[in-house]
Amino acid sequence: MKKLNLLLITLLSLQLSFSQSNLLNADKPEDIGVKSSSQLDRDDESVLDYGYIDDKDVLYSKTVWEIIDLNERVNFPFLYPTDTSLVGQERRPLIHYLLKGIKSGEISKIYDDGKFNFPKPMSLFEQSLTDTIMTPDGEDKIDIYGTKLKFLRGNQVDLGELDLSQPEIDMMLNRSAVEYSKWESKILSLCYSIMDYGTDYTINTFQYDQVQQYLIKGVWYFDKIQSDLRYRPIAIAPITTSVKDKAKNAFLGFGEEAKTSELFWIYYPNARETLKDAFVFSERNSAVRKSFDELINSRRFHSVIFLEENVQEDREIKDYISKNSFMQLLESERIKEKIRNFEHDMWSW
Repeated sequence: MKKLNLLLITLLSLQLSFSQSNLLNADKPEDIGVKSSSQLDRDDESVLDYGYIDDKDVLYSKTVWEIIDLNERVNFPFLYPTDTSLVGQERRPLIHYLLKGIKSGEISKIYDDGKFNFPKPMSLFEQSLTDTIMTPDGEDKIDIYGTKLKFLRGNQVDLGELDLSQPEIDMMLNRSAVEYSKWESKILSLCYSIMDYGTDYTINTFQYDQVQQYLIKGVWYFDKIQSDLRYRPIAIAPITTSVKDKAKNAFLGFGEEAKTSELFWIYYPNARETLKDAFVFSERNSAVRKSFDELINSRRFHSVIFLEENVQEDREIKDYISKNSFMQLLESERIKEKIRNFEHDMWSW
């Protein structure tokens, strides 16, 4: 027993020493987070490949879609840090590495849906990360409606279908967001089309704190060779607020909650090379960190199932249990229990 305990302590100390990320041995700040040559020689950084699974060996499989809510404390490692100026360069949120992989080409394809039916052009992806917002040409921001109309009329722009009467203009000048919203998209598009005439404008870019949730698609399957139930992530998507909606609401003061949507879908195996070098902050020991790839594959997050594959065109839970959040949550738990029970029943007599 003494020898066994000594061996375990030795292995643990080796693991800790290999995971220092050069924090205690760095000669300058730039060396923090960069492993030394000796650590690289002893540490295997390659992705742990998924084993080959023959379809004939799969006794049971079920594809599910889940929501990872970033407001839950257990899921904070996926969200923070949102302000990277407050931390070191070795700490970044999950969305940082996904965007980095897409822009560098390491993640070669992105999609509009989790079933990979509609590839997303890179041009549209880049457009979704930025938005141009008009500024009120030095006037008070609260008069933005009237300012835009004055700008258009001052540049002799044909308002076309707007055909605004003086009372309607007066209502906009009186900050009526309801009336303005009827013509909002038309007015904005006209403003954007003549921005080169010298008006002031600002460029708003995507910020990490706009990520609200992650959607993850995965497969639970029972492998008769290994005789256990296993999970394989298939796709992942960040749910974010729109750059345009967020900036517009903050700028115009509508006070409305910004709408959220799927920024993109990624085929998860294509992202593993990117995520293997993306490390998660650990509150227990900052010298020992797991990669996001390890975190996702080991399912170290809390999630709620909102869809399981079904014959009715993969309808979501909310489509057959509407306007009752509690019952939707119970249905999600029922699906989880059904999957767990299959493995349990395999060993029941």
